[in-house]
Amino acid sequence: MKKYKIIVGGRGAECYVHRIDTEKKMKLTEGKVEQEKMDFEQIAEVLGVDFVTDCEDVFLGPYSNSELYQITVLDENENTVWQSENDHEFNDYQSEYKFENEQVLVIEDYSKGVFYEYDIELEQKFDPTKLTAITTEIIERVEIITGLLYEECDLSSFKDYGDYWSKGLTYYLN
Repeated sequence: MKKYKIIVGGRGAECYVHRIDTEKKMKLTEGKVEQEKMDFEQIAEVLGVDFVTDCEDVFLGPYSNSELYQITVLDENENTVWQSENDHEFNDYQSEYKFENEQVLVIEDYSKGVFYEYDIELEQKFDPTKLTAITTEIIERVEIITGLLYEECDLSSFKDYGDYWSKGLTYYLN
């Protein structure tokens, strides 16, 4: 068996999705949340949470635009086996569409760094053409790579989160 580490980084987002009712939507609209006229405490109060990041639906990953993500594969000796190029295109995508027809507030935390890593073992040499991106599109506004498949096998059980940092927040009402 050959051991590999797949590192997924670049520029992307961590999205916190809060389901809201009509009353909360009205308060957020009146407070001009999308124009960033409300602070964290005001938003949390409307949502009924302690922090705006307190929610069940959180999505993380680099933007799916090939110029914004970087995938690096290392062997067990930490030698680079493969690295995506700025114009890299996956042979296949598995797409998920979330919250299109629901009332939600999406808090997009624009982030940069290493989003996640996978430690996998393969019987054969790593082949980048066998990678499939799992993309998640949130309210038709944010599309990020939230996972990978290799030879149609979901790698999520091998996923560890990396080191990334916030570059600013954007708010979307749907």
